[in-house]
Amino acid sequence: MALEYDPDWPGLTDKNDASGSGSPELNRPEIKRIAGNLRTALDALITATTPQPCLVPSPPGETRPLAVLPAGAGSLPDLRRECGLAAARYGSWRAAQSFYSAANVAFNQLVGEGTVKRDGDSRSPGGESLQAGTGAYAALVTQADAAAQTLLAMVDSYDRAEQANGADAPREA
Repeated sequence: MALEYDPDWPGLTDKNDASGSGSPELNRPEIKRIAGNLRTALDALITATTPQPCLVPSPPGETRPLAVLPAGAGSLPDLRRECGLAAARYGSWRAAQSFYSAANVAFNQLVGEGTVKRDGDSRSPGGESLQAGTGAYAALVTQADAAAQTLLAMVDSYDRAEQANGADAPREA
């Protein structure tokens, strides 16, 4: 992730040093804001919603509107809970078993299995790293978390270097 080479990177330094002509000091509040935005977006991908009932009994002749999806529906835990397939549902019919096999392979590659959790290692500046299991969606979630962790680690290492060098000392250009 070479953010410093991205010309559209907002606020890399105090003078937006994408071209190398600005101040070498990182715009730390802006980087922390971006990391916070990444973390907020990530929370929507990893937070399970409350399962809604599929069928609601109603008197004969009465139609009820369909339930709307809860906020955050489509998170990784929701997909694993609602879209998982079981071989027992398809019985012994060969076409159904073939469908189950193909759908199960696709599900495992895209969504995968496992639980979404933090690893408990709070030594990193952004907190604990995320473990999301297997599958392409889980890999995307893990990469998004790693990007936020990298931004926060970058700011933390810059702060530590500045403290070690004496923040009150005059800076050379």
